[in-house]
Amino acid sequence: MKATAAGRGRRRGPAPALRLEPGTKNWLRLNGEFLMGPRYAALLEGVDELGSIRAACGRAGVSYRTALNRVRQMERVLGARVLATRRGGVEGGGATLTPLARAVVQVYRQWRAELLRLSDDAFRRAIARAGDLQPEADGAAER
Repeated sequence: MKATAAGRGRRRGPAPALRLEPGTKNWLRLNGEFLMGPRYAALLEGVDELGSIRAACGRAGVSYRTALNRVRQMERVLGARVLATRRGGVEGGGATLTPLARAVVQVYRQWRAELLRLSDDAFRRAIARAGDLQPEADGAAER
């Protein structure tokens, strides 16, 4: 590839195929306030499955401090507890979701699955209507 004065070069050979993919950001709000997105749904699901906030943090990729802050925020927005916790000791500590939190996570997951399915269907229809999405030859599309 030969560089131009601006530091850019033109590609030689066939241009790579375009790979368009839909992407969505989906979160729940309650009375206009953020309640939950995919990361915090995963955090709560992890607590439900593992019985531990710390273990759920590792799975969801959030720090323990962030998790506690998010749980407090969810509880403030909901006006109710999200987790039922018990301190460690001889029997060990743990955490479980409250019935309300479990119901909110279930609603979120069902809604998001349907939303993604509908989005994928709409995207496939849009691609079919668009026809050929290959870039023009000889770098004409780079102008």
